Amino acid sequence: MIFFDLDNTLLDHDGAEQNAIEAFAASHPGELVAGTEAIGKAWRDISDSQRARWRAGELDFEQLRRARISALFQRPLTVREADSLMAEYYALYRQHWRLFPDVLPALEALKAVASMAIITNGFAYHQEAKLKQMAIRDYFQFMVISEQVGHAKPHPNIFRQALRQSGLSAEQCWYIGNHPDNDATAASQLGFKAVWLNRHYQDTPSPSVQVNTRVVRTLGGFVELVKMNG
Repeated sequence: MIFFDLDNTLLDHDGAEQNAIEAFAASHPGELVAGTEAIGKAWRDISDSQRARWRAGELDFEQLRRARISALFQRPLTVREADSLMAEYYALYRQHWRLFPDVLPALEALKAVASMAIITNGFAYHQEAKLKQMAIRDYFQFMVISEQVGHAKPHPNIFRQALRQSGLSAEQCWYIGNHPDNDATAASQLGFKAVWLNRHYQDTPSPSVQVNTRVVRTLGGFVELVKMNG
């Protein structure tokens, strides 16, 4: 079986997020903690810090949404304002969802090679919506989502849950994702045939990535790797 990460592997999450937050900032001039040029980084930093609180159990899903959008504004927000503004941002984000150009050719090439599934961090409603809106849900036998498992990558339990659902051993499965540690190293440590999708030619941040995983630049390269190695 071939397991894929979703965000920034199949769906261009970073690009969609950048487009959405720039459009959102243009609708709220002078209200946010950063100007238009710096708003993307500010939003990513806010999102990372608040998601860390969520992973630590300090926030539930609704509190996470409100905390993220509230931290973006210079003034305090009421609960009603936070919910409304987060819905506004999310609608913009959803408008900008798109697949990377190599996704559909790769899925078409691999669907006859092995069954495919998703292992993703995130919330079930959002991740299912992405696959359906991008019209790729039918390629995948199932999805394993951190919200449902109770553990997010790189925790081994999310990968173990995927193996339980597949009925296969890790050695029988491929896993590809864009993050060198949370995806590639985490999967390789459990015995998956792990692949780091290094689309942006990043420097390898961890020696374990070089030792235990393969590296490709595109999903086309991954297709070739899978076919060469059975």
